[in-house]
Amino acid sequence: MMGIERKYRVPKIVGAHQGVPLWLRIGLLLLLVAGVAWLAYQQGGNGIAQGFVSLQSGGRDRVKTLEEERNELRRELAMVKQAAEVDKEALLAIRTQIKSIQDERLKMEEELAFLRGIVSTTSKKQVLRVQNFKLDPGLEERQYVYKFSVSQVINSGMVVKGRIEMTIQGLQDGQAKTLRLEQLSEEKINGHKMRFRYFQNIEGKLYLPEGFQPASITIDVKPSGGKLAPVNESYNWSPIS
Repeated sequence: MMGIERKYRVPKIVGAHQGVPLWLRIGLLLLLVAGVAWLAYQQGGNGIAQGFVSLQSGGRDRVKTLEEERNELRRELAMVKQAAEVDKEALLAIRTQIKSIQDERLKMEEELAFLRGIVSTTSKKQVLRVQNFKLDPGLEERQYVYKFSVSQVINSGMVVKGRIEMTIQGLQDGQAKTLRLEQLSEEKINGHKMRFRYFQNIEGKLYLPEGFQPASITIDVKPSGGKLAPVNESYNWSPIS
């Protein structure tokens, strides 16, 4: 080729990283990775937090529901117990009333039998009777309370006078023994005075000695004047506890 030959040099392209230190490039890369990781952590943490809040809220609702159900059960249980107590009290009151009626009826029957006995006109002569004998344990050890009545069949309505004596038969150290009232009463009385027109109630206390085992009790009614026959009645020793 003719003329002056010009030579051109192609310029070299220098990379953007050329002249930037390697440690700086690595630092920028690590910073970028850390930023991306932080963003991911924030997004994930928010999701977990929201999930925890949701779970916590649901737990509170469940606890509240369970507490309401528990309180309702407590109220129902209290109502059942109250109803049971009312029923128990009502049943007890009914039983008490029934027992009171039965006791009153028994008392009336005893009084009726007693009155029938003293107004009977079937007998042609005056007759004495011992009625309604009862023996109960006393308040003290080996103490007993006795009650009975003595009456006459009403014909003439004469006044009856005399004495009532009592003895108790039993065993003392394996041997048969009879004790009189004066040996058993605190007042050391040997009997009860008798004076009545229709009937007389007798009552007293006995104190049994140690080692004595009673078997029976005998009541001797001894009228004075000779117009009425004496009466002798024996009862098994069976206190009503």
